[in-house]
Amino acid sequence: MMLVSALADDDERRRASLAQPLRCWRARRHVSAYLDGELDASTAHAVEAHLETCPTCPPLYASLVGVRSTLGGLRDPDTVIEGPMAARIRATIGAQPGEGLGT
Repeated sequence: MMLVSALADDDERRRASLAQPLRCWRARRHVSAYLDGELDASTAHAVEAHLETCPTCPPLYASLVGVRSTLGGLRDPDTVIEGPMAARIRATIGAQPGEGLGT
């Protein structure tokens, strides 16, 4: 996001975004927590209001939602480390079954 902001320094849309109540860099800082539903109501509302009026952030937000959706479907969240590999790691570190590592 910092690269996008740096590249947009002389962009007309960026100058327009500076008039927003919540600046782009602050809204972008909260996007991950917003997607996870971790923001308090006031901050979530500010991010939503920013996305409704900002000329630059909505496409970036939409891209992040798409990437997150695609990457989220690549693995089963209950099997982070497969059984045989988890057993080898447990044996190496002396952990007991059921102590994380995918099971």
